[in-house]
Amino acid sequence: MILSKTMENPQDSYSNIFGNKKRILVVMPHPDDTELYAGGTIARLLSDGKRVRVVKMTFGDRGCQQEEITKEKLREKREKEDREAMKVLGIWDEDNVYLGINDGGIEDDLKTIGKVVYQIRVFQPELIITTNPEDSFIRFEKDVNWVNHRDHRNCAKVTVDAAYPYSRDLLFFPEQLKKAGVKPHICSQFLLTDYYNHPDLIYIKVTGFIEKRVQAHASHASQYSHQDAQSSADFFTRIEGATERFERFRYVVGD
Repeated sequence: MILSKTMENPQDSYSNIFGNKKRILVVMPHPDDTELYAGGTIARLLSDGKRVRVVKMTFGDRGCQQEEITKEKLREKREKEDREAMKVLGIWDEDNVYLGINDGGIEDDLKTIGKVVYQIRVFQPELIITTNPEDSFIRFEKDVNWVNHRDHRNCAKVTVDAAYPYSRDLLFFPEQLKKAGVKPHICSQFLLTDYYNHPDLIYIKVTGFIEKRVQAHASHASQYSHQDAQSSADFFTRIEGATERFERFRYVVGD
C-alpha cells in the first residue's frame, strides 16, 4: 500500500512579528526586488491596516542585457513600471521613495547611510525589511545557488548601519534634525531576505496574496512576463510538504 505524503505547513509567524506593529520600512536595492522577496508579505500587511513605506535605492536602469536603450530611457520605463507595481500592492505615493543612486553603484559609505537615516527618522519604523548583507553566494538548496548582487549586499549593510547607530544618535547627521518631523529613532528589528537555511528563519503565510504579488511583479513588464512572475512566486513561496504558501526571512533583533 502506498501512503500519501503528510502535508505539513511551517508555523506562520505573522502575528508574532507584526501583531503589535504599525509601521514597516522596506529598503531594497532595485525596484523589482520588493515583489520578488516580499510582495506577498507587503500585500498582507497593507490588508491588515499596517503602513508600509518602500525605499528603492536605484531605478535598476543599467540591468539590460540585450535591448539597445539609453540609461535615461530605461530609467523612465523602470520607474513607470514600478509606480504601477506599487499601486497594485497598495503602497501610498508618499510611501514610495526613490533615492536615485546609480544602478550597480550602491556604496556602503556615509553619504548613502545618511540617505537611509533620513528615511528612518522621518518614517519612524518598528521593523525594517531589507536584503542579505552577509553572503556573496546565496544557497537556496543543494545545487541551486546564485550570486548575491553587490547592490543587494551593500543595500543591506547601509540599512543596518543606518538603523544603528546613525539614526539614533543626535550628532550623526544633525542637519536632518533641524527639519520639521525629523526625529532620532531606534529600530532594532529586521527581516532579511534571501536566507533559506538559517537558524533564525521564520515564515510568513501569503497564500491569499499570491495573485496580488504576481500582478505587481508582472507590472515590471520590461523584465517579466506574467508567466515569469507566476513562476517566481511558485519558486519562492512553495515549500515541499506544505499546502500553504510562505515567504521566508531571517528575523533578527539587534539590541
